Amino acid sequence: MKITKSSGLTEEFDIRKLSNSLMRSGAPPEVADEIAAKVQEKISPLFRTKDIYRLARKLLKHYNLASGMKYSLKKALFALGPSGYPFEKYVARILDAHGYSAMVGQFIEGYCVKHEVDVVASKGNEHYFIECKYHSNGGKATDVKVAMYIHSRFLDIKKACELMPEHADTVHNGWLVTNTRCTSDAVKYAECVGLKMLSWGYPEKESLQKMIELKRLYPVTILPAARKKYLETLIKNDIILAQDIADLDEMTFLKKSGLDPNTSKILKKQADELCPCTA
Repeated sequence: MKITKSSGLTEEFDIRKLSNSLMRSGAPPEVADEIAAKVQEKISPLFRTKDIYRLARKLLKHYNLASGMKYSLKKALFALGPSGYPFEKYVARILDAHGYSAMVGQFIEGYCVKHEVDVVASKGNEHYFIECKYHSNGGKATDVKVAMYIHSRFLDIKKACELMPEHADTVHNGWLVTNTRCTSDAVKYAECVGLKMLSWGYPEKESLQKMIELKRLYPVTILPAARKKYLETLIKNDIILAQDIADLDEMTFLKKSGLDPNTSKILKKQADELCPCTA
């Protein structure tokens, strides 16, 4: 059976792929297989992947709310908008958790002009100048023109850095991070010129999805009660991850969040269910 992807292309429906995605969210194999079979019964040719995902998520939530929230991860990344700033803050937090030291919104003097860099990160003697490309839906891929533009900016920064004595032993890297996917030409170009790239499914063993899931770095938007109207307030108060809420007691979160008591209480309850290992 052919189904329609968010890009508009079609592919064969793969029940094992669906079952595996459910297991990654915490469903036992037998539950994942049962849900996948129920979804298969309900879909028809050219069914959209986002509708398949929505149906699977609904069934998964009946099994376990936390697993249902984890299955919403991709949707939660799309909710980090409408501006790209929340996504930039989120990327910095992911890098921090993986051993980098990251800062957002830095102005860097290039050889020709000054650049505003979304995220500047370092790890050992390596410095990374990162451009984040946020998209509000999965149909938008980052193409080769974006990769070429980011690489040209990086080269201007790199040339200026190499003239500084204090950077003599530093390795400089350009990096493109996006919450969706990159076109094959963008990947080919990046690999050719040495531009690092991180997207939902690339690179295969260290993709954005895997970096998030490995350390359970779920964005606050994964919580059902985290409506768009609350996002600006939460981000402003440096509450980026669901873990940030779970790490606080109820009264401290209420004071720090700037939200009304009822909303704060619901968000706290959901965060605790998603992150049960914390206080």
